[in-house]
Amino acid sequence: MHAALWLPRFHLQAVLRQAGALRSSLHGKSMLALLDESEAGSRDKELLLHVSAAVEKLGVHPGMTASQAQARCPALVFLHRDAALEAEAQRELLHCASLWTPDYEATLPGFCVMDLQRHPRIKGREQESGRQMCAYLKARSLEAQVGFALHADLATLAAQAAEQEPVLVLRDEAETQQFLQQLPVRALRPSAEALRVLSLWGIRTLGDLVRLPRAELASRLGPEGRLLHDMASGGRERLLKLVRPPLEFHDETDLEHPIECLEPLLFVLRRMLQGLCERLADVWLVAAAMWLRLRFEDDTEHRHELHVAEPTRDTELLFRVLHIYLEGLTAAAPIKLVRLEIRPTRPSGQQGLLFERSLRDPNRFSETLSQLEALLGLGNIGRAVLQPSRRTDAFEVTGFMQPRTEPLVVHSPAGLPLRRLRPSPEVRVNVERGRPARFVHDRQELTIVASDGPWLLSGDWWDAGRRWEKEVWAVQADDGVLYQLARQHHDWVLEGTLG
Repeated sequence: MHAALWLPRFHLQAVLRQAGALRSSLHGKSMLALLDESEAGSRDKELLLHVSAAVEKLGVHPGMTASQAQARCPALVFLHRDAALEAEAQRELLHCASLWTPDYEATLPGFCVMDLQRHPRIKGREQESGRQMCAYLKARSLEAQVGFALHADLATLAAQAAEQEPVLVLRDEAETQQFLQQLPVRALRPSAEALRVLSLWGIRTLGDLVRLPRAELASRLGPEGRLLHDMASGGRERLLKLVRPPLEFHDETDLEHPIECLEPLLFVLRRMLQGLCERLADVWLVAAAMWLRLRFEDDTEHRHELHVAEPTRDTELLFRVLHIYLEGLTAAAPIKLVRLEIRPTRPSGQQGLLFERSLRDPNRFSETLSQLEALLGLGNIGRAVLQPSRRTDAFEVTGFMQPRTEPLVVHSPAGLPLRRLRPSPEVRVNVERGRPARFVHDRQELTIVASDGPWLLSGDWWDAGRRWEKEVWAVQADDGVLYQLARQHHDWVLEGTLG
């Protein structure tokens, strides 16, 4: 299913938007005409681009010169095009289409076609959906007509034919053929020369046109004749030239007055975040991460990437992530520039597993971790990841929300468990005959009654800065406790107790 949104008399509507009386101006007694100013400078050469309904009843139609139109309607008021207003009206039209689907085409000024095949919720509710589109645009002083059909070209014709009712739906083949038989040829927007030839032939409707041989029509009217015959036969199945806005989501504010407190900074960031989330919603994306950049008066800068546990475009949730991080940030000078950038991604659904437990609210968990990190310091919250080394305490701390890339390491028990002391305290050891005999720990001298070792360990020999080696002893003191001693660079440490 495809849908076409059309703004009749688009250029005239764009000019009249500011008046706030669009319907009365177009369909009432107002004598209005919009000039095509491509031949500006001479009233005899200026052509009418659009006219209001009251003027059409007097025999004035687009394409006439301004002098001819004024001769038939002396009370005619001429208006001039405004490129800025037309661009704004076109943006409103495309924004309306983006609220229904990310797959839409800006076909012509005042015309867009939407591909609704991936949105089954609209099927069977075309009339209601079309009226909602028209109501949305009417609230923005734009009058629209909507057509629904199986193909994009048919939807385009249906939108132009929806004059009595603003929404026209063509659901099946029989209804489509009946609609095409009665549609005037002018609805195909042929060139003036082709329309004149068809009029001389007595061709008034698409039913008349489709009865002509396609090859003969093409030989006389060229490629345009072939296209007109295809459209009269039901249109073509074609791919839409989809509108894809640039995927750059950033906002930057150069502050006139530097910021020294947190509250005004949060006010600026909330406003920036709201605009960025609206742009994400327009293209059906979510935020995976945020980049924050602050420039201070002393020309120093602070940059930081804030990850989002579960991609979202919820403004309040993203704002809390920024708020928690900034509460733990200290600045040495006032802030004069704020830049916020969002890294977008596609939203993905994830099915819960029956036999595995997962986080019920990943973003809430991430928020709690951020609060702890603000209290304990950056990099002090995370999980320990073992490194491929035999060196004691060979691990590093990574964030809980970062994906696990290291292989699962399973340690099978070998000997007695070691209750390690961190940091390992230095001890003074007396060695007799190459074996430790006594050691002093915490101002207490202990005599070693039994010892086992040494075990020689070394590693990272290829790196002069990280190279290490040590000898390890398991000893039993006269207090009945098993200790593990280690000597490294002629210094002894108590690594822990065994058992």
